[in-house]
Amino acid sequence: MTLKETLGCLTVPELKDLVGYLQGGASSARKDDLIERIVVTMLGPELKAVWARLDETQQAAVAEAAHHPLGEYSDRRFRAKYQRAPDFHVATAKSYGYSAGKRTALCLFIQYAPDEARYVVPTDLRPRLQAFVPPPAPPAIESSEALPENPRQIVRLTEREALQEVVIMLRTVEQARVQVSDKTALPGAATQRLLGEKLAAGDYYPEEVKQHEWDQEIGPIKAFAWPMLLQGGGLAVGVAGRLQLSPAGVKALGTPPAQVLRGLWQKWLKSTLLDEFSRVDEIKGQNSKGRVMTAVAPRRAAIEATLQACPIGRWISVDEFSRFMRATDRVFAVAHDAWKLYVCDRQYGSLGHAGSGGWNILQDRYILAFLFEYAATLGVLDVAYVHPAAARSDHGALWGTDDLSFLSRYDGLNAFRLTPLGAYLLGREPAYQPPAVVSSVALSFSPGLYIDVVDGALAAEEALLLDNWAVPVQPGTWRLDRENSLSAIEKGHDIAELKGFLESTGGSPLPEPIESFIALCEHNGKALKTLCSALLIECRDAETAAQIAGRPETSSLCLRAGPRTLVVRTNQLAKFRDRVRSLGFGMVS
Repeated sequence: MTLKETLGCLTVPELKDLVGYLQGGASSARKDDLIERIVVTMLGPELKAVWARLDETQQAAVAEAAHHPLGEYSDRRFRAKYQRAPDFHVATAKSYGYSAGKRTALCLFIQYAPDEARYVVPTDLRPRLQAFVPPPAPPAIESSEALPENPRQIVRLTEREALQEVVIMLRTVEQARVQVSDKTALPGAATQRLLGEKLAAGDYYPEEVKQHEWDQEIGPIKAFAWPMLLQGGGLAVGVAGRLQLSPAGVKALGTPPAQVLRGLWQKWLKSTLLDEFSRVDEIKGQNSKGRVMTAVAPRRAAIEATLQACPIGRWISVDEFSRFMRATDRVFAVAHDAWKLYVCDRQYGSLGHAGSGGWNILQDRYILAFLFEYAATLGVLDVAYVHPAAARSDHGALWGTDDLSFLSRYDGLNAFRLTPLGAYLLGREPAYQPPAVVSSVALSFSPGLYIDVVDGALAAEEALLLDNWAVPVQPGTWRLDRENSLSAIEKGHDIAELKGFLESTGGSPLPEPIESFIALCEHNGKALKTLCSALLIECRDAETAAQIAGRPETSSLCLRAGPRTLVVRTNQLAKFRDRVRSLGFGMVS
C-alpha cells in the first residue's frame, strides 16, 4: 500500500496527531487536506528532518522495516533483536494495548496495512528512506569460550559418547533385546532401563526414587531417544514387539559411526515417527480431536537452520538461542489450536487464555526437548544442565502449576556447544576426524599395571577415558583392568585411543607390561562376535532331531546342538515352524 492509501485508513483525530509532528502543522481539518499535507512532507525534502526527530529506538524500527524485503515491521522480531520496543503511542493513564494513546511520530513512517494485516513502511516511502537510513546490522548470537560458574551444573561432552553408543545400540537391537510398542513404536520402561545401563556414561539424570505419589519423574532421556532415532533413521524396524535391524541397519554395523550418526540426524529432521513435544508430559490435550499440533518437520527445520548459524566450539545459552531464532525470523508454531492444550484442567488451565500459551511455554519447551533429547544424544551438542526442579519459573503463572516443580524434564538445560561432530552432521564440514585427547597432566607407570597422576589434574574427558579401561585405586591412581578393558572394547571403544593418551602423557615409551596388556586386549577383545539371537529347541528323541536337521526343507534353518537339541535363529523361527509343520511335526512352547 502507498502512503496515501495507509493514511486513508486513519480517522481525522489520528491524522491531526500525525500532522502535529510536521513543521507548521495543518491549515485545514478536512481529512483529504490532512492526508495531502502528510504525503507532501513525507515524500519531499523534509523527510530526513522528520526522521531525525525520532529517538534512537524509533529510528532503529524505521531502519528494520525500510530495509526489510517486504517493508514489514515485526514487533516480535524487533523485541528479540534489541531487547526493547519502540514507542508507537504516547502512554497515558488510561492507555491499554498496542493502539492506545496518542500516536507518536513513528506512525508517520510505519502504518498498519489492513489488506496485508501487518505493519509496513508504505511502498512509495520505502525507497526514499533507503536512500539515507543506514541498513541495520544483522542479528548476532552471543557466545562464550567458557561457562559461568555454577556448582549445580553438569557438563556432558557428547561427541565421544555418541560415537560409542550408536554402535552399542545397533548391537543391542541385533540381539533382539529392544522391545517397543507395536502401536506407538515407543520403548517400554524395561527397555529404557536396559539401554540406560549400556550408555557410555549413563543417562543425563540418574534414576530417582519417588518420595510421594505426586512427585514428578524426570525419567530416561537418552535411553528413550535411541530407539526412536534408530527407527526414524530406518536402521531398525519393529517386528512382533521387538526391534530388528533393517538391511540399512545391518550395513550400518560396518560403517564408520560418524557417517551413521549423520544419516540418523538427516533422517530425523524429516521423520514423522514422534512429535518431541509429546514428551512434555504436563501439557495435556495434544491428542485431542481435530488438528491440534503442527507438523514437526518445519519446527525442526527452523531449529536446524539456527544451529547452522551458531559458532562451533562456543557455549550458547538456550535462552539466547531462542532469542536469536526470533530475531532472525526463524519461527515456528507448535499448535494449530492452543485452546485444546491445557495444564491440569481442560477449562481453567487452557493455554488458549491470554498470556498462557506464549513462545516460552510452547516453542521454548519444544526447543529444549529437541536439543536435549535428540541433538545432544547424537553428539551434535555438548550440554550444560541442572536438575529441572525450579530451573525455570516462567510456568508459575499458569493455572494449576503450583505443585509442579518443572513443566518439562528438559527445563534444566542451560546451554550448549556445537561440537566438531555436530558441524559434520549439519553438513558444515565435509569430513570428520575424531579429536585426539590432548592433556596437560603427567602420568607415571609402576609395576602391576598401575597409572599415577604425578602432575596436573585430569580433565573430565580424560578421567572418563581411564574409567573405561582401568579401576580407580585411590585419588590419582588407576590400575588397568582386563574385564573393564574387554567390556570397553565390546561397547565399541578403541583401545588405540587409550594407548595414544598414555604415550602422550607418560613422557617416555610405555613399559613392556602395559604394551603387552594393551596388545592382548586388542587381540582378544573381538575374539567372539554376536551374530544374532537364537532359540534352543528340544526334540522328543534323537531320530526326530536327525530327521529335521537332515531334510532339505529345514537343514538350512537349524543346527544340531546335541542328540535331541536344535538351534534356530530367532529371525528364522516363523519359517522353521512352517517347514516343520509341512513335514508333519508340531512345535509347542
